[in-house]
Amino acid sequence: MTLLAAYQAYVESLDAIDGEAERLDAIINLGRRHHAQAFPDAWKTDANQMHGCMSKVWIVHQRQDGRHTFHGHSDSLIVNGLVAVMTESFSGLTRAELAALTLDHVRRFRLGALTAQRQVGMMAMLKHFQRLAKAPLSSA
Repeated sequence: MTLLAAYQAYVESLDAIDGEAERLDAIINLGRRHHAQAFPDAWKTDANQMHGCMSKVWIVHQRQDGRHTFHGHSDSLIVNGLVAVMTESFSGLTRAELAALTLDHVRRFRLGALTAQRQVGMMAMLKHFQRLAKAPLSSA
């Protein structure tokens, strides 16, 4: 499986950041930039919300030509940055490619020091992407 360039770029850029404070700043800045992107209020529905998160997180899944795209948003800047990393890294993959991803792919971002809970949230997001990719197409 070949992961997309966005995934490799995030792994490399986050790996190049020395220090946890600097890494946190990078995620917050990413969250700010991602927050400025359009995520329509119409997408902020209970059906699109990932439940179980301390912060509100919405994930919208789209399928085209066998490829899966994810759009996400959070009400927290830090979590919004993590959502950006995840949605941009794993969009564009096929169902089989998504199914082949493991939690080690998330660990390669080296963001566990942001708190264990956020690391667990990123792993839950990967599992959520995989469930969405397996689900039948809905008419909504």
